[in-house]
Amino acid sequence: MAQSAVVRRQSTLRRITVAAQEMAIERGYDGFTLDDLAAAVGVSRRTLFNHVSGKEEAVVGVRPDFDPVLVERFRAGGPTGDLFDDLLHLIVELLDREDASREDAGRFHRLLETNSQLTPRVHRELERVCTEAVEMASVRPGEGDRQRAGVVVVVLGALVAHAMNEYLRADDTVSLVDHLRTSAETARQLLA
Repeated sequence: MAQSAVVRRQSTLRRITVAAQEMAIERGYDGFTLDDLAAAVGVSRRTLFNHVSGKEEAVVGVRPDFDPVLVERFRAGGPTGDLFDDLLHLIVELLDREDASREDAGRFHRLLETNSQLTPRVHRELERVCTEAVEMASVRPGEGDRQRAGVVVVVLGALVAHAMNEYLRADDTVSLVDHLRTSAETARQLLA
């Protein structure tokens, strides 16, 4: 796909997600239809379904995937050889690529506060991501211990959650990734 087509597709998907989240916050998840959403975004129903599989995905968002090149390097034991640092590197790349603003994060937080029925879906997605991360880690050279990989994944998941909370509370220009790096460094110091 040409670069401009990719940019257009990402822009349309973002408009769909933002509109769906705002509608769910204002009206509740059951308070609007996909036809309402398509009209709000200014696209046809068909275009809507070219970007999302349904209402839940429109509201919660399409789950981003790790960069396949970085995943292969991670599975091969890179980039540093340290499981914690290498998994942190994958997470940072994903967060950088997604480039979610404080406004986006706050809107998602409000979405879950006002639409608790979406929380199980988000938890399922997080579980799936964690399971994939443990699988990726367990095939690394010298990393056959699934228990160890699972603990690293849980610790990093907790650090991401902590960084997100700090990011939402902060009244500064510090990025989510920088909050995560600070949290990871604090954890290293505490566990040293």
